[in-house]
Amino acid sequence: METSLRTDARRDRWNLTMFIISYVLNNLVSGVLYDTYVNYLQEVSVSIATSFWAFYGYATFISAAVLLLVPKTGYKKLLLFCAAACTSALFCVVYLDWQFMLYATTLLALTGVQLHYIMLAPYVAAYTASAGKNNIDWYTRTYYMGYIGYFLTTYLGGVFVVKMFSLRAGVTYEAAKELTAYIADVSPTLKSAYIQGNEDVLVVTGILAALCIVPVLLIREKKEDYASAAAEAEKDHRSLTEKGRDVLAVLFRKDAAIYLGYWTIISFAMGLFTSYYTVFLNRNLHIDKATSSLLVSISYAAIVLFMLFTPMVVKKLGTVGTICFTVIGSVPFMLMIANGNAFGGAMIPAVGFALFMRAGLANLGSPAESALSMSVVPASLRPAYTSLVNFLAGFVSILSGTFTGKILFVTQEGYRTAYYIAAVLYLLAACLLFFGLRKYNRTAEVDS
Repeated sequence: METSLRTDARRDRWNLTMFIISYVLNNLVSGVLYDTYVNYLQEVSVSIATSFWAFYGYATFISAAVLLLVPKTGYKKLLLFCAAACTSALFCVVYLDWQFMLYATTLLALTGVQLHYIMLAPYVAAYTASAGKNNIDWYTRTYYMGYIGYFLTTYLGGVFVVKMFSLRAGVTYEAAKELTAYIADVSPTLKSAYIQGNEDVLVVTGILAALCIVPVLLIREKKEDYASAAAEAEKDHRSLTEKGRDVLAVLFRKDAAIYLGYWTIISFAMGLFTSYYTVFLNRNLHIDKATSSLLVSISYAAIVLFMLFTPMVVKKLGTVGTICFTVIGSVPFMLMIANGNAFGGAMIPAVGFALFMRAGLANLGSPAESALSMSVVPASLRPAYTSLVNFLAGFVSILSGTFTGKILFVTQEGYRTAYYIAAVLYLLAACLLFFGLRKYNRTAEVDS
């Protein structure tokens, strides 16, 4: 019996380790996708580039639907799909010269990345069910290692694009770096070399995505690993009508509706600028590609750093106070980014500092938001409420991406206007939360 338990424990650790490796590789791909790929789309398909956040919304819906297959297929097959989706999408983008294919590959790549991400929590839970608090250790380990991968490729993607551009154009690295600061104004020959440089990086990223298949194939999955998920699914015998009543019950609760309003405003505002950092830095502020990628990648370090201070800030300000503080505190830094050229020779350090602070503040409040969202509804309605919040996040992403693609980003200056609109929406969201839910300032902290 003890031998069997030790064997199962070793298999669980092995499967978790293989998942972490695949997750890090997935984040390496993700770093390129949300930086280099978005900039590449600016050259080959502006309509997709300007509405990129809408594709993220569609991918969120698809990923959520595919995740429901876990009780039938298990985790391994879905992880293989993630790797295959990203690999095929990146190679098809480069080697299939067909405009419609860009729409399909963008959606496919984002779905592969997003599905892998949302599979993290249930997968870790499945293999640490008997390990008590160790699940937190595994989750934290995966989370931080994933961010390291994301940080590396966001930065290195920009550096390698410049390097490959210099080789394609037959110029020095420094000359290529300077040219990328005004890439919209270069000659057709240089523009072609720049596009090819981006494609070289996408091909290498496609190979990284393919490598993700190896650790997934090495996962030693048994049916009982996901049998609990199937059992939970079978327990819920409610009809769609009954589940719909739960959703309506949530909507008719004033406090829950206020939080949904807050979340909708914040999600829409984020969609206006967070996916387009390097586009704005490169094309509006004329910061070269390598430096703009470096500034954005450094800001991701703030995500990890600032979250260490969340418990202390929540203890001091309360849950609602922390959220309002981080939302309102982000606004000045958003305006600093939008007006980066006003800093003259100090533009790069000023914008880098603003990016770092905005990213840190935004994520400092994330745990408090999670705690508050679960406090505004009774325990019996929390599953329905969580589904509703996720559905709204996907829907608002589509709405935000459509707005940027069809209206806001019609001119390049729209990328700057996005920060002003988002700043106003942030202030509106903070006021809604403070005046609507300040009674939960301490109760949410206790409930969490």
